Amino acid sequence: MLKIGEFARLAQVSIKTLRHYDKIDLLVPAHVDESSGYRLYKIDQLTDIMQILALKDCGFTLEEIADIRATNTHDTDTIVTLLSEQIVNQQEVVDAEQARLQRLVARRQQMTTMSNAPQYDFVIKQTEALTLVGQRTHLPEQSDIDKFVRDVLAQLTHQLIVPIGPMVHVYFAVDENGYDLFVGAPVMALPSELDVLTCQRLQAGQTVASVLHHGDYATIQQTGAALADWIVQSGYQYAGHVREIYHRSPAHTSNPEAYLTELQCPISQISNKHDKHHKETK
Repeated sequence: MLKIGEFARLAQVSIKTLRHYDKIDLLVPAHVDESSGYRLYKIDQLTDIMQILALKDCGFTLEEIADIRATNTHDTDTIVTLLSEQIVNQQEVVDAEQARLQRLVARRQQMTTMSNAPQYDFVIKQTEALTLVGQRTHLPEQSDIDKFVRDVLAQLTHQLIVPIGPMVHVYFAVDENGYDLFVGAPVMALPSELDVLTCQRLQAGQTVASVLHHGDYATIQQTGAALADWIVQSGYQYAGHVREIYHRSPAHTSNPEAYLTELQCPISQISNKHDKHHKETK
């Protein structure tokens, strides 16, 4: 028989750990001396502690290890199935941390290569569902957007539609031909008649890269370019239409320096060979 200290030294675990395993019935001593209370272990129990440590290293919780050992430690198929599930879970953790690392690198690059430019804070968000009422049109020039927004606002007021949040612009296309743009406001419920207005629904649960633009709109394209660069450097790709949310706009203040606009771009991670192999092995 081995005293707890001797067994702990051979297993390379702490005495505290062995006492805890005993307490939760994961690994109980072979014998407990009634007079002294000393825990005594058989040398054969090294097999048990080695299995526990090996399963723990695989990421299983103590509760899961107890279930595995209680079921059948020799049931290879069951353990292989559990290990396969654990591999999938661990790969998701690795992928998430690799994505975080790439975002860190992108943030550092943005701050070092654009030291004289405005610094931006980029955030990954999950969208909420929005029902927008407004109008969609094609505009040849950016300078045409302001008048179009005012026309939409006037139409909303004419139809007694009260927005429940800030105005939203959705850019379906921006190219040499101009802007395919929807401008609208979120509403609680659709009015009985829309007349010249239309409805645009934005789905919930979409992953977007987000950044805030402070001040007037003269440099908002610079903010959009910085967001686009960060998306690429962070290993993402565009997965939808860019939108702008006007949290503080001319409707709220006459001071352009106080404008606050959020740019959101739906994104997805770019698959690489590692991701493809991972999916094929699932």
